[in-house]
Amino acid sequence: MGARRGNEDDTIVIRRISAKPVGRRSVLHAGLGGAATLLLAAGFGAFWWEGRAKPMPIGTATETEIDQTQPCTNIVTYLAPDKSVVVIDFPSLEAQGLALDRVAAFVEKASVPHNRVLDDAALNAAIAASGDTVASYYYGHDYQAADLARFFALAQSESIKLNPQELWLKRLLRQLGWLVPGANGAIITLPAAGGDVPPEMRAVILRHEISHGAFYTVPKYRHYVEQFWASLTPDDRAAFTGFLGRQGYDTSLTELMLNETQAYLIFTRDPRFFNAGAIGKTDAEISQLREGFIANMPNFWLTPLASSPLPTVPVAMPACPQKQAMLITGKRLCLCYRTGGLASA
Repeated sequence: MGARRGNEDDTIVIRRISAKPVGRRSVLHAGLGGAATLLLAAGFGAFWWEGRAKPMPIGTATETEIDQTQPCTNIVTYLAPDKSVVVIDFPSLEAQGLALDRVAAFVEKASVPHNRVLDDAALNAAIAASGDTVASYYYGHDYQAADLARFFALAQSESIKLNPQELWLKRLLRQLGWLVPGANGAIITLPAAGGDVPPEMRAVILRHEISHGAFYTVPKYRHYVEQFWASLTPDDRAAFTGFLGRQGYDTSLTELMLNETQAYLIFTRDPRFFNAGAIGKTDAEISQLREGFIANMPNFWLTPLASSPLPTVPVAMPACPQKQAMLITGKRLCLCYRTGGLASA
């Protein structure tokens, strides 16, 4: 989610934000032969470690339970009403950005290529050109399994050096079985509450991202959104496209335009994040569009969320404490706050 950019629509953006607030020797032979041996050994070691690594724990949580969680490390859960939607709860905007900013550029950002993966220098340049930072590039992410698999396949073929957070994500996707053709799934992400992300903003991010998860994993809903987009007048489509373009989305990607339109129009009801003025419409015109969309929605688990209020969230979340015993090893093991109190992460 993003902060106020001072543009004409004066809204906070779900998927991007400006930096302004509301708003990644043991050598047997000398020379090349030794280097090759070292690389081979390192590659084998990484493969062996990954193969022996314990599976990541993945629980199941409702929207309300996620809203009431303060992650102090990456928490992965299946979304209760649809387990093909996987929620990654990051402990900070920085952690989220390190894991997913390169994916964001590859999948949907304007002014960057979508047929190759950016290396570190190119990614840093793209982020800087947008006026953002690693932490502020996006406040929430959502991607379907097919795009994630394509990203990691290209990164490997192009020998792009991925950072540890991206390698963590790749391991998660392999565990989920999403790096193979035909996988049906989506990840949605959000950061912990704190700083520029108060608990109520976190709830808005999650509801917005949940709608994207449904778009990716429920074919009848994707088809319905496509029909809704086609039913809009050219002026209405241009209004939404203009709004999204100003937020840095690649407006040449029609599926992205219609997917973001449903998320902002129906599932982002906070006027700080989306309002009629953002697309040059009146409140009455926006209400008419919303009512028409909801009245004809297919009936499935997302449907009630189109008109229900956000879950109640705590006024503030506690800061993550640290297990002091771990400091002697140079590591810091955080705890995670959930509804029932503090639980080890």
